[in-house]
Amino acid sequence: MGHQRLGKLPQSRKWQRVVELISGGADVREIAAAVSSAAERSMSDAANDPAVRAAFYLLTQIPLAARQEQFVPELRRLGLRLGDRPSLVEIVSALAEAVDRQVRSAGGRTDFSETVQLAAAESLSAVAGRELPRLFGATTEDARGALAGLATVKQFSVLARDFFARLTGRHLGYYLSRELPKHVGINSRFQTIREHKQFEEALDLHCRETARIVKEYSGEWFSKQNYEGGIDQAKAGRFVHVAFDKIRRELRMRRDADA
Repeated sequence: MGHQRLGKLPQSRKWQRVVELISGGADVREIAAAVSSAAERSMSDAANDPAVRAAFYLLTQIPLAARQEQFVPELRRLGLRLGDRPSLVEIVSALAEAVDRQVRSAGGRTDFSETVQLAAAESLSAVAGRELPRLFGATTEDARGALAGLATVKQFSVLARDFFARLTGRHLGYYLSRELPKHVGINSRFQTIREHKQFEEALDLHCRETARIVKEYSGEWFSKQNYEGGIDQAKAGRFVHVAFDKIRRELRMRRDADA
């Protein structure tokens, strides 16, 4: 994706189909599948992006680090720069910074790497945050307990699904955001900004439903890999590739089922 900023959609036949579906009032499922098809190359590239591999690897390791007696030193070993008594917010921020640092060392930031950082930080904050015993004044031990709870089959599958749902939604939204604003107004697909917002919310829900396919096997994968010697960056990278492939297939299946 590089640093290409928002502009016109590419002029391929697939992208022209996306525009036709938007202006024609098509269902969000059909539009999401069409965008996925048109962005097939970029979604394949995303699976090999160093940012998503680095982020997912850290998401597998942070919950395991929280189960170690030397919690903060373990996080530092993973590359998170932290003080002695970090809060969950500080750990989440350090995660995003660690991904950014790895990406820069691998060749530089891209629009997609920024998307990955946000998705990973938001997922860790949202899923672990549900387990905090208090909203305000949470301690390092509170954060440790919440994060350690993610190192189970059930809870890691929730974290993985949330991450890939956010990533898929932001990826599709990156392209749709170039076109959707053109269809807001009188005699347009979206009569009001509110309708535009409702469409975006429906797209987010659709991506979460689609990412259920990741949830179905990620927890067992996490448990199996840890039992068989642990998860390294290569294993995390292979999981990411399979996850994106499953998501692309699921988007197509949902489109065909609605046809």
